[in-house]
Amino acid sequence: MSPTALATCPTCGSHVPAARLPHPPAPPAPSAAPAGPHAPLPAYPVPAPTAAPGSPRPRRGLPTPSVPALLLGLGALCLLVAAVAFLAVAWSALGIGGRTAVLVGLTGATAGLGVVLARRGLRVAAEALSTVSLGLLVLDVVGAAAAGWLGDASGSGLVCVAGVVLAAAALAWLPTGLAAPQVVAPLALGVAALAAVDAIGHPHLVPAAATVVLAAVAGLGVLVGARLLPWTAGSAAALCWGWLALGGLVEAAAYPSLAGLWLDRHALPLATAAALLAASATGWRPALAGTTTLLTLLAVLPALDGGGTPAGSAVLAALVAWTVVGLVSRVGTSVAVRLPLAVSAVGAGLLLVVLSVEATARLLLLAPPATAGVAVRLPAEPAASAPALAIVAALALAAAYAVGSARPLPLSVWLAAGVLGATTTFALLPVPLAVVVALLAGAGLAAVRTHLVAGLLLLAADVVALPSEVLTTGALAALVAGCVLVLDRAVAAAVLPAAAAAFVWSALAVLDVDTAHRGVPVLLVLAAVALLRPRPELEVVAAGAGAVAALLAVTGPTSLALHLTVAGALVTTHALLVADRRALGWLGGLLLAAATWVRLADLGVTAPEAYTLPSATALLLVGLAHLRRHPEAPTGPVLTPGLLLATVPTLLWVLAVDPVSLRAALLGAACLALVLGGTSLRWSAPVSVGWVVGALLVLRELAPYAAATPQWILIGVAGTALTVVGVTWERRLGELRRAQAYVGRLR
Repeated sequence: MSPTALATCPTCGSHVPAARLPHPPAPPAPSAAPAGPHAPLPAYPVPAPTAAPGSPRPRRGLPTPSVPALLLGLGALCLLVAAVAFLAVAWSALGIGGRTAVLVGLTGATAGLGVVLARRGLRVAAEALSTVSLGLLVLDVVGAAAAGWLGDASGSGLVCVAGVVLAAAALAWLPTGLAAPQVVAPLALGVAALAAVDAIGHPHLVPAAATVVLAAVAGLGVLVGARLLPWTAGSAAALCWGWLALGGLVEAAAYPSLAGLWLDRHALPLATAAALLAASATGWRPALAGTTTLLTLLAVLPALDGGGTPAGSAVLAALVAWTVVGLVSRVGTSVAVRLPLAVSAVGAGLLLVVLSVEATARLLLLAPPATAGVAVRLPAEPAASAPALAIVAALALAAAYAVGSARPLPLSVWLAAGVLGATTTFALLPVPLAVVVALLAGAGLAAVRTHLVAGLLLLAADVVALPSEVLTTGALAALVAGCVLVLDRAVAAAVLPAAAAAFVWSALAVLDVDTAHRGVPVLLVLAAVALLRPRPELEVVAAGAGAVAALLAVTGPTSLALHLTVAGALVTTHALLVADRRALGWLGGLLLAAATWVRLADLGVTAPEAYTLPSATALLLVGLAHLRRHPEAPTGPVLTPGLLLATVPTLLWVLAVDPVSLRAALLGAACLALVLGGTSLRWSAPVSVGWVVGALLVLRELAPYAAATPQWILIGVAGTALTVVGVTWERRLGELRRAQAYVGRLR
């Protein structure tokens, strides 16, 4: 039998069996009765919820760890200020012994206390006291110099000594693992290096030595396991190395000759920077890239002094050399090869740009208007650099990109690079312009499947050929051929009409055809192109090119009428032959009508029927043909445009100019015929147009007689009309009332 469980009585505190304790009553169930003055109170008061003992409370104010940091930081600052004030005020009143005792005592006390606190785990206090001790040490050095204990040290020399002493003292704190000394040591060495340049006078030796020392300090930090010192010292070493490399580069650029660099030892600082970087490559592999780049600069700099061909040759030699190294070595894609390869490529690119600009300037000297024949030659002035460097630079850049990206280039890129370099080379030589044009056009046709490259090459051939009409025609023929070969491409289909129009125009100019006679052949060629390949982009460009050619060829009203007639006939033919372009028939008809109007205006014809009846007849014939094919179609939309164009202009002329004339009689007869014919055929359009136009014509004929009628007749007619309307209205109203009464009697 298990022992009886005991519990503490809440009243007397004695231990009794738990079964004998009274159980607290259960809390009452919630009631839906409304609360009021007689509502029952709960059996037990419900206490307010309190937070659990272990639950976190919301923070207020500063975080707890930051309070000692603020206090200790402020305390350290006060100690340093107090020490400076003490030395400034009481230094002269103390003897040598007193001064020594004060300085050594304060420095030693703060340093010792900082070490003790660091060993006890009070890191914030130890950081503050270590900073104070290092600051006091600087004051010790200054005081020693003021007392004459450091000899003649002053100015930059004193700063240098203070920096070295401070760095050594900061490094002595490394076993404690404090952060402040790890920041102070590299900073003090950097300040000492800056002061040493002014004190010693060796602008390249000091940064080199500082780089070595700081790198050693960083290595020491790695050996002792310091967390911060490798980064701070390494950053300071990198800054000092950059100082050395930049100064060495400036000095080498100031003396770029071979004798100045190596015999006069002006390349020594840059070579030292390269050597230091190579030494660091054992622990940091990317440093090897900087070494190879600096050595490349040192190798190329002597040739840059000669300028022109020597400089370009040296840059290209470096690019080719690194390309070969990247191609045949196992580290071809490493940064040690890519960085000098990229620097060499930048130089080669600048060389190619300079040569291309010079070649473009030579071509611009042969700018249009194109009047010369095929025997056009480029200027014979010598180029600033050897022209052959252009093609070497273009191909070397392509090869360098292939090596640097570690993937083969397509044939089109090699072709584009070769053509660019060859074109630039030939443009710098006194060769016939046809050589350059043929090179660009041939390369464009060869690369026709690479659409972008081919298009750029063919367009460049057209631009270069502008000084010669014959060469321009040939280049445009190549462009037309290229577009035809890839006509399935939308861009080629859009370019083809413009290229064909330009080719025909240029060919006619070569054949010495007058400008006024070039428009019609261009329109015929464009119509043929659009008919062979009816694509929207091709048709739109063809229309634009035809409009430009017609505008350039028009010399007067007769020429304008001729071109409008040809254009209208061609557009109408296109609409009839291409099933999806039936709507263009309206544009063709409008162009034909415009051609007729221009010709009539040129002949001095003023009768409106000469302008309107031909077009109206065409519209009516089209409408009648449509009604024949579709007998159920309504006549209004089909015949009304033609009928209005045939009658309204003549009606306006009759109403405004000649109401009583043969024209008016013929118009009336036509309206009568429209009404009778439409009635017999049961067509609404002829009846409506004939009735409206005839009514207006009759009213115009009545106008002179209506003006002569007495006023009482007009008033009587108006009264009669109003009376008839009123009687009719009243009769209809009476009929409506009788109908309502009859309906109301129904059951």
